Amino acid sequence: MSSEEPVGPYHAKPDARGEEAADAVAAVLQHAKDRDEASKRKSTPRKQPKWMLPLGINLAVFAVYLLIAPPAWVTMNPVATPDLQSQEQSLRVAMYLQAQQVEAYRLQNDGLPQNLEELARDPMAGLEYVRDGSTFQLIGTVGDQALVYDSADPDPAFASSVSERMSGAGG
Repeated sequence: MSSEEPVGPYHAKPDARGEEAADAVAAVLQHAKDRDEASKRKSTPRKQPKWMLPLGINLAVFAVYLLIAPPAWVTMNPVATPDLQSQEQSLRVAMYLQAQQVEAYRLQNDGLPQNLEELARDPMAGLEYVRDGSTFQLIGTVGDQALVYDSADPDPAFASSVSERMSGAGG
């Protein structure tokens, strides 16, 4: 290739000058024509299948039946409330674990927390924390009975509740 020859596109034909542009314009015009023809043709919407209406009516009737007179296989049995002994043991476990968190806080910070929110973002609901100098009490209720965990004199029943619950013996 000499320096006198004009430089053309790679795909250009040596004897046809300007045909590339004409081909590109023709392709764009053909595409526009095809789009116009396609937009003028209206597509008819698909018809709804004949089985859909009877099925919809039957399902609606069945749903109304289930709402008005639900059969036994539809109604769920409510969850039974645990007995007081099981609730008491669960509360003892929760109080013991909460007391362990308070003791861990005491070891890390050389003092008791002001409230249970300092220990965790979500302290156990229904537990009352009473701080008295270097000791604390956790108070919870089950039914009419109040359970008290006193850090000055912890009841061994709290620790035994944890071991029973972990072994699976307690409810």
